[in-house]
Amino acid sequence: MDATAIARNQELQRQWYGAPLGELCRELCDRFGMTQSGLAETLGISPAMLSLVMRGQRARIANPDAAARLSAVLHLAQEVRAGTVPAGDAPRALAEIRASRTPGQDSMGAVAPPPRPASENRPAGAGAGAGAGAGAGPGAGAGPDPDLSFALRLRDLLTSRASAVDILAAAALLDADHPGLAEVLRVCGAGRTDEAVALVRTPRR
Repeated sequence: MDATAIARNQELQRQWYGAPLGELCRELCDRFGMTQSGLAETLGISPAMLSLVMRGQRARIANPDAAARLSAVLHLAQEVRAGTVPAGDAPRALAEIRASRTPGQDSMGAVAPPPRPASENRPAGAGAGAGAGAGAGPGAGAGPDPDLSFALRLRDLLTSRASAVDILAAAALLDADHPGLAEVLRVCGAGRTDEAVALVRTPRR
């Protein structure tokens, strides 16, 4: 893969997660004291696939379960860094994330309900972006953030139908006549997670 394609993938990762996944995954390994192979095992993908994403040879993890786990691990790192989750609780939370499943979409393309891990019938964390601009999530024991879950599911739906470049092009076409719809496409389909959550939380005009 040429350098231009890698740079494009890393820019998409920056839009989706706040920083390239190579930087974020290395930070996760350092924070939780795990190897790259250990992180791949937590996400439920092969080390080779994780390496491709970290090097920018893939923009995203295609498997919806693994992508949801990555978002949960990133969010957990954010909470540990902020002190809302004690560092000593991280191994248990990581084990819950590793065991969780997110159905994603069914065979007809409908978005399935949000994940429910077996241990507490709620995810240990959800959301994307441990880097700059990451959206703030609920504190420990607060339960899942419905706005964050909705924003992530909407993003998954949009990006499963079109690339970020195509989503932005569609938003540009709608700008003049339907600016509100254009904003939803631009922010929820190709913007940062914290911006998408803020848009979801904004009262209707």
